[in-house]
Amino acid sequence: MCRHSFRVLYALAIMDNFFCQSCDSWQHMTLDKDIRNIVETVIENDLAAPKVPKRRVPKLKRTWRCDNAPDFLYGHRIGYYKGLAEGIMLERRGRQLTKDEDIEIFEIVEPYARGLRKYFAYYKNEIR
Repeated sequence: MCRHSFRVLYALAIMDNFFCQSCDSWQHMTLDKDIRNIVETVIENDLAAPKVPKRRVPKLKRTWRCDNAPDFLYGHRIGYYKGLAEGIMLERRGRQLTKDEDIEIFEIVEPYARGLRKYFAYYKNEIR
């Protein structure tokens, strides 16, 4: 998704879902600061981690039936970050992320998007 599309979706979501009704009063739902810190730390650790050998890419493509390994790995990882935050929220509050909190996860990831894409670009097929 291009940066412009993300901003449009983000603006629409904010306008549409800025408030959440809770106990007959309206309040803005945001992620806990420590959940934000956990997700950011995991992303930073991922970017610093050694890469899996390229020889494992064909197995990944067969197993997951994907043609573009870098895009698959990038999308898989973004989903992992969302799932991580969702799991913490379920454990702490017994509920799923609100739409606002879901958007916040993507706001946390956005500054790292270029680095993550570069990290997974390592797995692109070499042109011979």
